[in-house]
Amino acid sequence: MIKDEDVENISFEEMVKGAVKAEINAREVYEHMAGRVDNFVMVERFEFLAGEEEKHEGFLRDIYESLVSKKEIDPDQETPVPLPYIRYGKDVDESEIIEQAMDAEIASRDFYKKMAEKAENVGLEKNPKKLLIYLAGMEQNHYQILKNEFERMSEFEEFDEYHPGMHLGP
Repeated sequence: MIKDEDVENISFEEMVKGAVKAEINAREVYEHMAGRVDNFVMVERFEFLAGEEEKHEGFLRDIYESLVSKKEIDPDQETPVPLPYIRYGKDVDESEIIEQAMDAEIASRDFYKKMAEKAENVGLEKNPKKLLIYLAGMEQNHYQILKNEFERMSEFEEFDEYHPGMHLGP
């Protein structure tokens, strides 16, 4: 959970840059998972989530450009934003990646709510507060999708564990 003290000394500009970085990481994770899982439903879910994160990145870049004229965000630049980085790869179990992603979605939800509070005082012509609150809600939805898939995955793994002959056929 993101607390006030976690973000009170971070500028709105830095918050946007950190949020873009987190959205890029999440998109990369979901693209990785879509290419890794065998279940076609899960592939579609991860492709959907990757597309959502890409849209969020675009929204945030638009906010950033309205704050700082024509300056590019460098996603490799370090940021003080306390959003978790999701570690993924062939050496990380799928269930661990999903658990990390669930935590990241909740952290992003909380972070966007904090950003919305700060958005009121950044002097933009179009206040992004409503968009940030909307993004917070979307992150909650992403968490729920991941939670449901994680539970299904766990149930299937348990079924396979207790019924070893399920793959033998007739």
